Amino acid sequence: MIEQALREWLNEADLDAESSVLALIALKLAHEFDDKPHTSTAAELRKTILELSRHLSGNVQEFDPLADLLKR
Repeated sequence: MIEQALREWLNEADLDAESSVLALIALKLAHEFDDKPHTSTAAELRKTILELSRHLSGNVQEFDPLADLLKR
């Protein structure tokens, strides 16, 4: 049920390489959640979908943990 809804949403999206990887992870989690609706799977699925949504809307924040260390 959730996997199908997610697949339909993704079919309308323009995915780049990174978004495609996130989409595959989300689809796998949705399939797992449809089979066994555990709260831990739901939490991971939610986080993955939110991250994918940020990628698709262009609101991705670049995170570079070394940036502060490399500044002079």
